[in-house]
Amino acid sequence: MNKYTVMAAGLVLSLGLVAGCGSSGDEAARPKSKGSAGPDGAAPKGPVYGGPAIPGLAAKPAWSLAGANANAIDLGDTFLFVKRTDGTYALGEKYGTDDPVDGSVGTLHFTNDPEPATLEFRDVKTGEVRKTLKVTTDRVAATTWHDGVRAVAVFAGATTESDGLSAEKKTTSVTVYGSDGTELGKAEREGEKFHVHEGHIVEQDGDASLKLTPVDGGPARKVTCTGQLASCSYDPRSNEIDGGQAHAPLITGKYAFHVENATTYEDEQEQLVMSDLATGKKVWSTADVAPPAGVKLDDDGERTSGAVRVLDVRDGRVLTAWVVAAFEPDTWVTATYDIATGKQVGGSTTYTYADSPHDTVSTEGTSVFSPDRSLAAAETDDGTAVWQPGDGKEVWAQKEDENAMKPLRFSPGGVLYGTTKEDDFSEDVYLAVDGRTKKVLAKLPEESLPLFTEGSGYGYISTEKGFFVFPSTGA
Repeated sequence: MNKYTVMAAGLVLSLGLVAGCGSSGDEAARPKSKGSAGPDGAAPKGPVYGGPAIPGLAAKPAWSLAGANANAIDLGDTFLFVKRTDGTYALGEKYGTDDPVDGSVGTLHFTNDPEPATLEFRDVKTGEVRKTLKVTTDRVAATTWHDGVRAVAVFAGATTESDGLSAEKKTTSVTVYGSDGTELGKAEREGEKFHVHEGHIVEQDGDASLKLTPVDGGPARKVTCTGQLASCSYDPRSNEIDGGQAHAPLITGKYAFHVENATTYEDEQEQLVMSDLATGKKVWSTADVAPPAGVKLDDDGERTSGAVRVLDVRDGRVLTAWVVAAFEPDTWVTATYDIATGKQVGGSTTYTYADSPHDTVSTEGTSVFSPDRSLAAAETDDGTAVWQPGDGKEVWAQKEDENAMKPLRFSPGGVLYGTTKEDDFSEDVYLAVDGRTKKVLAKLPEESLPLFTEGSGYGYISTEKGFFVFPSTGA
């Protein structure tokens, strides 16, 4: 039996791909200059918001910061801004094609060579500067520490010139800081290409293995995919391990994933295996559970497609998605399993997902989730479908005769933001829709489409007028 195979391009791009960190470690006094904190660390006196009302956000911002298109890294309870030597704020940089799939800032600051810069850690709710750090860096990027805690990675590259006999040597150092500016760990590697994720340096180690080295010290661990001529890679845009047709978070909390049968040279279908990050002991596997109803099996009771993915792991449960059949590669069934018992819990959903030949990152079978995980939105071939992860029930779905909307994100209050267009030649239209009722709440300019901080739920936008932070509201 031949397997249906989806080939994904393995791009070596990441939050730690090229050079970066050389923190001096010196803490600076709170700045009093224009565009930073007001008197005695009060909220900055930024520009007045004059844009449209944004559903899901309060009418007035809690605070704002002057600086055209100034941007920041969301660290949960703080924002991280980078102030350059000319006094301006970093805007967020395109760094290859490593932009996170959720639309958040990946690389905030990038230069060809290490340069002095100031890191400003500002309170999400007030804008007050909690801490500043003087660093020398060529790249500042969002990352995560252990257990998914948001953090920032500061890179710096260095070159040792050839003495005429020895080859030129390049090294890259990285220092990771927490939301309060505390140094969490630092490391150095030869060369320029490595990733930083969940407190680990992630490096390709042969075609079938990824090496995970804790930034804060400790033994490295290999995640190895199996199968004849197996191949696995790490995609920093989605933070997933990619085993051809199988995808899962590389690291999620205390667990890591690898792929069994990650090859096109065997008939056995791909399986996702979750193991203890510290010990490597298997905890759960798709091979040990029954595929959900709707997944077609052959005469031997095996799946006809190896396409499977893990969407989320939390509260002792694994949320999965499975392709229905080898010749129906765009149709996926989503189902939840209890880790301890291996049994499916709740209902399942089945959708045929939109397929674009221009996609460079695999997202089929995935959904965007509301912050409380009560709602999910899938991009189907008819547009958006909203469903409940708890029981698999559909809330609403677009019809074939509607303008198909691509869902982007939810607000904490249940507003769903997305993009659509009248036809293939028209401009994108950005919408705010009630996530429960499908009611269109507003058409918005692209720059007014908010992102939301993790934890506090505050929304923020970056415009030509500056950076604006709003409390969130209901739909």
